[in-house]
Amino acid sequence: MESSIPITHMFTDDSGHTRFQSKFIPLEPKTGLGSVGHFSSLFVNQILDDNSGDIKMQFAVTPVPDQSDGEGPKLAHTAPRRQLVITLDGHLEFKSCDVDVMDEDHQTIISKGQILLADDLEGAGHVWRFIRDKDGDLRPWIRCYIHLGEEYDHFMSRLIGE
Repeated sequence: MESSIPITHMFTDDSGHTRFQSKFIPLEPKTGLGSVGHFSSLFVNQILDDNSGDIKMQFAVTPVPDQSDGEGPKLAHTAPRRQLVITLDGHLEFKSCDVDVMDEDHQTIISKGQILLADDLEGAGHVWRFIRDKDGDLRPWIRCYIHLGEEYDHFMSRLIGE
């Protein structure tokens, strides 16, 4: 059984470029919650007076463009807010914009079941494109956004990794 859930943290570095770094949500064994397994701590921020804020989330589907080999619109952009992007289906490549050397710090693959922490709110931004999955298919990108808002610092304090 896994002791953590991996997250790809996409953020702006000091040079203004988007970078990708592995982080993890720690898990611990628990029972008696209607389920048995490994769970993260509840992300309840004790700093807030009443914890009454609702989680803001939305779902989105981007179809594979017609007559495409995975190339969608190359719209360089930064994240519109700090948010978790949980990919429910699809296989994509994300790249930093305006970098001379494209290495593992400046590009990543996101596929079904993976979580991206979008945090590159400024700088040159990133682009993404559809890529073929292990079966050679291009699949629509189906995802769930969870907007972190004032919970961001608390969420980040719970992550482990670099």
